[in-house]
Amino acid sequence: MANTILLKNKAGSVALGLFIGLSVSACDGLLEVDLPHLLTDAAIEDQGTAEVQVNSAIALFECGYTALGLTAMGHEGLMESEAGVFGGGHIYDASADTGTCDSSTQSRAWFDQVMGARALLSTDPARLVPGAEGAGRGVYDRMQDDWALGAAGERLSAIASIYMAATLTHLGEFLCEISIDGSDMLTPNDVLGVADTWVSTAMGHISSTGAFAMPFGIASDATLMVTAIRARNRWLKGDLAGANADATTVLAADPAFNVWVTRENGATRRNKIYLTATAIAFSRQLGINNTWNGPIRRANPATGAKWPTTIPFTGYLFLGVMPDGRTLDTDNFAVTWAESGVIGQSARDAAGNPVPNASGAVEDKRTLHFETTVQGSGLVEVPDRYKAEDEDVGYMTWEELRFIQADYDRSVGNLQGAIDKVNVLRTAHDVPLISGAYLATLLASTTQVRYMLLEERRREFYAEGGRFWSTKIQNTDLLWFPRGEGQTSNNFYNWAGGVRMHMPNAEYNNNPKFVARGGLDARGTGCGAAQAPFIN
Repeated sequence: MANTILLKNKAGSVALGLFIGLSVSACDGLLEVDLPHLLTDAAIEDQGTAEVQVNSAIALFECGYTALGLTAMGHEGLMESEAGVFGGGHIYDASADTGTCDSSTQSRAWFDQVMGARALLSTDPARLVPGAEGAGRGVYDRMQDDWALGAAGERLSAIASIYMAATLTHLGEFLCEISIDGSDMLTPNDVLGVADTWVSTAMGHISSTGAFAMPFGIASDATLMVTAIRARNRWLKGDLAGANADATTVLAADPAFNVWVTRENGATRRNKIYLTATAIAFSRQLGINNTWNGPIRRANPATGAKWPTTIPFTGYLFLGVMPDGRTLDTDNFAVTWAESGVIGQSARDAAGNPVPNASGAVEDKRTLHFETTVQGSGLVEVPDRYKAEDEDVGYMTWEELRFIQADYDRSVGNLQGAIDKVNVLRTAHDVPLISGAYLATLLASTTQVRYMLLEERRREFYAEGGRFWSTKIQNTDLLWFPRGEGQTSNNFYNWAGGVRMHMPNAEYNNNPKFVARGGLDARGTGCGAAQAPFIN
């Protein structure tokens, strides 16, 4: 099986054309091979291909990141699969999708790409996990153990280390348990801990080689990029003080700092979120969820309480902001500026214009959408977040770093500081500032500030690579997952019940250490009940 991956720079010229000898998807699971043979054996052995191999890992990670971002729109309650369209892509899937990167407009395979990028970079158990069975022949391993590449090798080693931290953080963020090269079960925090060691490794290489910009316009500064990754890593582990320190360091150096997942036209390089959700429009965008009959369902494992019939912190149709900055009504239902209709239906008049409501709110420009035809539904709303398939996706943005600071401020009782961070974001996006009576309400309640920050994240991270899904994982007491019960509003698909995902089934059946734990029965056991996927 052969594929071509093209990396292009921001100007659009081809920077790399790489022939891949065998796709990861040719195997049922990554445990069936010693290495994911993403390059021919001869190419892997040749030190002249070190840069090609590092760039290939970047391309794999980027493709997997946008594919997961497409899937995430279901987990975030943003999109819903239609009857017979997109194969149930937006149903809170409980299992990580495998396969060749971007093999079709409907493909959402991401696990092989993220894990494959990691394996292309390092498989040395001493650098990863004791008990792993890797051969230590990733490109980073070879640069350290076999090849003498001088200053160029030191810079490539820094880039490889940064993407090792990125891939491992991504796996720890969204999966319930992970095995690396045949290791025993690793919990999310275990994997985040390994990622953090790679942050330190990257900083060591950068110290040796000197400051530099990341290739392909990914980031203006490698040190700031790896510091931003550590900020996210620490936030995921609940270390808000450490995350805040890192976020503050990055923003002090560059208040508008961003890290990009770069996108170009064509398969494997295109923005999958735009292509599938907007340009082709396989799914429909959702309004406030009032069709899920919560009171007769099981309780939320995080709280023991049943969800109400109308689910708080849901709905992405015609979101609005009140003049004093309010975005939530009572019971944490979203403020809208136009009639949002029932879930999944368009709310426009005969001329195609939105029907204003009496709320007095103005349109939230962070969550734009438009009406188009989706197979099986007629006219519905779809996101207007991206404009083309070559539009880059934010991997780590200054906005996320501000939210990390705001979360820390709230945690230490600095409510004004948290509100100030949000107003910085709102100023940048031309959204009404928090002021007046709403400001007074927030300053009197840490809980209300928490609600406000969650809604701000929901809107700011609209269709942005799973950032709000990650927020939901960290706040399962307030943010809804269907827990494997109920159906989509068209009654065509059953909710699969994913909170965090489990690995592909083959990983449990092929790894003797998981087989000893019960094989498929081990799925989700790396997480507590509040985050494990529901599996029938």
